[in-house]
Amino acid sequence: MKASTRLAQRLREPGMVVAPGCHDALGARIIEQAGFGAVYMTGNGLSASLLGAPDIGLLTLTEMVARGRAIAQAIEVPLIADADTGYGNLNNVQRTIREYEAAGVAAVHLEDQVTPKKCGAMNGLALVSAEEHADKIRAAIAARSSEDFLIIGRSDARLPNGFADALKRGQLYAEAGADLVLLEMLQSEAEMREAIASIDAPLVFNFVEHKVPPLSVAQFEALGFKLLNYPVASTLAYARMMRDFAQAIARDGTTLGSAPAQLALHDYEQILGLNAYH
Repeated sequence: MKASTRLAQRLREPGMVVAPGCHDALGARIIEQAGFGAVYMTGNGLSASLLGAPDIGLLTLTEMVARGRAIAQAIEVPLIADADTGYGNLNNVQRTIREYEAAGVAAVHLEDQVTPKKCGAMNGLALVSAEEHADKIRAAIAARSSEDFLIIGRSDARLPNGFADALKRGQLYAEAGADLVLLEMLQSEAEMREAIASIDAPLVFNFVEHKVPPLSVAQFEALGFKLLNYPVASTLAYARMMRDFAQAIARDGTTLGSAPAQLALHDYEQILGLNAYH
């Protein structure tokens, strides 16, 4: 059974799917081995890991799909991927969907920012019209080969335009046929409840630390969300570890002692599945 089919079936069942984010296949394997039923591929983390640059629309479709394919092939659980704005007009959106689906990704979200876009937590976001993005969602649906490849309609309107506009956009994207809707940066439980009650599609939440209410997995599930992503936390943890690691070597002249704790080589090889290779 395809990963997209497994995800679609799981989302039709009671409860919520939790998908921690990662920027590479190693992180995806670790998340899978921790018992999570899905993995999220972060555009923010990919921009940092591939380019050493912020998430300001520098990555191309080709770069994103190549990393999505590598991650999807490294794990058995479904991969949910950031597809930014679809990388252009309606024709580009349709190519984006075909490329991601062929790469083995199970679901993507398309956001309603202008191109080039920014991370949804940044200041100065600019959006296309709701009608233009609804057209992109319809184009995405027409391009997929299977209904199980899920299209998530995302709006970044909450921070620049306010909750009312974000809610209207979410409703329009659901009407356009989005399988799920993501309203980025909701700022209160009251907003979450109203969005869930008012949008005729399952809702996704992106948890960005210190930018949204600090609710637990159980609280998000109790509110009624169907999918919870942690898009950038693992990349932030990696960046902190690497900074501390480099500073410790520079200070102490060794990787032993005060440097951040390392996995044993045997444990690392187990994560990578060394025994499965000839």
